[in-house]
Amino acid sequence: MLNSEPLATTPASKTLVARRHPEWREHQMRWRWLLDSLEGGERYRQAVYGFDRRGMPVRNLIRHKREYPEPREADAGGYGPGAPAGADQAFAATDDDYELRRARTPVPTFVAEKIGDHLDRVFAREVKREGPDALAAWWADVDGMGADIDCWLRDLAAPALLACGSLDVLFDHPVRPDGEAVLTQADVIRLGLGACVATIVLPENMLWWRLDAKGRYVECLVREYADPAATPASAPNAPSGVVETAAPAERYRHWTARDSALYDRDGRELARLPHRFNRVPIVRLLTRRKARCRNVGQSSYEGIAERQREYYNRDSELILSDTTQAHPLLQGPEDFVQADGTIPIGPSWLLPKKKSTHAGTTSYEGFDVVNFPKDGADSLRTNKQDLRDEVDRDAGTAKPAGMTGAGTVSQSGISKGFDNEVLNNKLAGVADVLAHAEKLLAEFALVVLGDGEPDPAGLDAVRVEYSKQFDLTDITDLGSYIGAILRTIVTPGAIRAPKITAAFLKDMIRQALPGRDDATYAAWDQEIDAGLAQEVEAAKAALAAGPANPTVPPTTQKPPGA
Repeated sequence: MLNSEPLATTPASKTLVARRHPEWREHQMRWRWLLDSLEGGERYRQAVYGFDRRGMPVRNLIRHKREYPEPREADAGGYGPGAPAGADQAFAATDDDYELRRARTPVPTFVAEKIGDHLDRVFAREVKREGPDALAAWWADVDGMGADIDCWLRDLAAPALLACGSLDVLFDHPVRPDGEAVLTQADVIRLGLGACVATIVLPENMLWWRLDAKGRYVECLVREYADPAATPASAPNAPSGVVETAAPAERYRHWTARDSALYDRDGRELARLPHRFNRVPIVRLLTRRKARCRNVGQSSYEGIAERQREYYNRDSELILSDTTQAHPLLQGPEDFVQADGTIPIGPSWLLPKKKSTHAGTTSYEGFDVVNFPKDGADSLRTNKQDLRDEVDRDAGTAKPAGMTGAGTVSQSGISKGFDNEVLNNKLAGVADVLAHAEKLLAEFALVVLGDGEPDPAGLDAVRVEYSKQFDLTDITDLGSYIGAILRTIVTPGAIRAPKITAAFLKDMIRQALPGRDDATYAAWDQEIDAGLAQEVEAAKAALAAGPANPTVPPTTQKPPGA
């Protein structure tokens, strides 16, 4: 039950909230950087990952040696840790080259683009799920806000999991609505408090843990942030006397197999809530476990994130170079330079030339424009294109067949097939990760829905299958393939290979007419099967009638696609 008053701080509770797991200490900054790379935008631009040896903030945009301020200017405007929350990105763009670069350089979105492309391909096919009725109801509303399992995974959980390689999910019953009393089981049913709600816990907020032999949490410490606008009546599990603050207050929740205890940053216990799950209702999802860690995953998109940061820095260099070269230097006679460093300009912006008279000869000293060398900028542009190509190669994304352009060449059939195979393998790996994650999610959802260990029969009935067919072949190539296959199958037509023909026709329909719902494709599949069945029966009848029947196709007729 909720404590009415905060308890006094004890040495044990103060030590508890200060715990940090060694694996968390090693990877927490990397996790935050990977999530910033996924989110992009102002979060990526303003993110600070500590301070360097000169006390300047470490950001995604690397500072040059010449861009460090003079010691006497260290506290001047524009050199602080960042702009105020909600400020425009050009807030700190002063005469400092570094802040100018940071304000004017757009943040690339390679990580978000590639993860989005892969997930769009995976979820384009229907995911087959089977399980108990209670689990099916949870699949229809995973987070208690109406999001089904597909939307919740595709839009929220899967991108964070793939980007970080690790993600925790907390399962619990919904919070009791304000002003509602729960006295009987009928009240629980009426208010829907027996349902299950899944909440994401970012790996940087899972501060400390202990695992059992199966890798499940025995106990763990989770960092939470109290809503600054929360009141005692509206904040879930809020203690009496909570007041509004300017920033979210840090809270620490200690989970065990029996209860959860909420503490403030000083170790004072604010609330203790028992549960009947008989396990910690939090599961860590991993894409691929790191060999030297027990509870940390390896992100497959970390290399893309590295190239995103390098591209960001090179782009900033190019922007500064182009800006500087847009204002060329003027070199002229020294006699025209005044004491204050200015050059006199006459009416209509006329710049006079210096008249020189020597040995009866009069001449004029000219003004010259100093042209900047372009080799450095050209090299940066080439390197940017190389980085973009490396990102595409890491993601397994094939270039459009037959298209040429900057950095893109026309592909042969062998290279297109290789690209499709690489991408298909990557997508299959993503599908396997999500299928395994869903089975773990289903298990913990059943734990909460049943207030205890799930029935083994119900757990065995859970089936989650992701399609491994991603339709990466162009429709024109599909037509060529079917022609080649039917020529290999020595037949006057498609009637002796109806199953192969049906499979190709169904794939061609889905690529020629994408975006339809599953019911529409199923109806079209039935039409294809029925049409081919009629062709088979007609061919059988023609063969039975004998060669004298004019309906028999001549043996010299070429198959389709020949």
